[in-house]
Amino acid sequence: MNPNRPNPEPYRFYVILLATLLSLGFKCAQAEQIILHLHNGDRIAGNLISEDTNRVVLATTWIKELSVPLSAIKQREAVPPPASLPPAIVERKPPATNVVAVAKSPPPSPPVKPASSKLWKANLTLGTDLQFGQLDRQLYYSRLKLTYERPYKHTPQKFFRSIFDYAVDYGQTDGVRSANRMEGSMKMDFDVGKRWFIYNLGGAGYDEIRKIDLHYEDGPGIGYHLFQLPKFVANVEAGGNYQVQERQGSPDVRNFFLRFAEDVTWKIGPKLTFTEKFEFTPQAEDLSRYRFRFDSNLSFPLWKNISLNLSVLDLYDTNPPGSVSQNELLIRSALGITF
Repeated sequence: MNPNRPNPEPYRFYVILLATLLSLGFKCAQAEQIILHLHNGDRIAGNLISEDTNRVVLATTWIKELSVPLSAIKQREAVPPPASLPPAIVERKPPATNVVAVAKSPPPSPPVKPASSKLWKANLTLGTDLQFGQLDRQLYYSRLKLTYERPYKHTPQKFFRSIFDYAVDYGQTDGVRSANRMEGSMKMDFDVGKRWFIYNLGGAGYDEIRKIDLHYEDGPGIGYHLFQLPKFVANVEAGGNYQVQERQGSPDVRNFFLRFAEDVTWKIGPKLTFTEKFEFTPQAEDLSRYRFRFDSNLSFPLWKNISLNLSVLDLYDTNPPGSVSQNELLIRSALGITF
């Protein structure tokens, strides 16, 4: 060995020591813990891995490398290294469009099913007409109307409807029976287009005072929804109707009739509703013989589901049994219960 040449051992020691210090310093820099405050209000905590002019890269407990753009950072905060990393999310607000999502959102709550619409509707009307004095009169009448309306599964703007209508009258005047009538009807209709529908109507009953022991009818037809406004509905119908009347003291009647009808429901105001129905049935073999029925009702709510009803019923037949009057007009007031 040349005695004039410097001994390299001390230099080698210093080089190794310097490299070790630089490595430790680099690892300390890598282990620096910071909190990034984002413009959208979120805060992200983690170990700083690297940064440049465009981004900062952090290591968190839930992801090894999370890149956050500098444009999304409002402020950075250095914190002493804790024994364990703080939670990745200290506060959660809706993420900005240019920031990587920092946590999984909680699972959405199951959707709330809307309450099913009411399919059945019922209206019961009860009334009485009492008079005591020179002339005693007691008249009792009631009417029950049940309506079932279900929308089609695939086209909810169309409906299937079933309407049951049942009425009873009974009364005496000075001990003599002056009213004894029962009648019921069932009508079903199906929407087949935006406004068109088909129907079938059947009914039965009797009227002792008008000398009808039994009356029944049945027949199909087609209808059209003329108006379907929120407060005004009107329909027109046309079809056929086979009717039978078994009469007292006169020949029975069995004929086929044509049927033309219309009905209206008008909500005049928040406390006043008007309904009306008119049926005209001329005999197919002789159009000069016909019947019509006009039925209207004005309803005014009194309390909750109780209403006051004023109704008008007009029945006309050009060929009544025996000496019975062709026309019968009834004007009544009654209490109605809706449920």
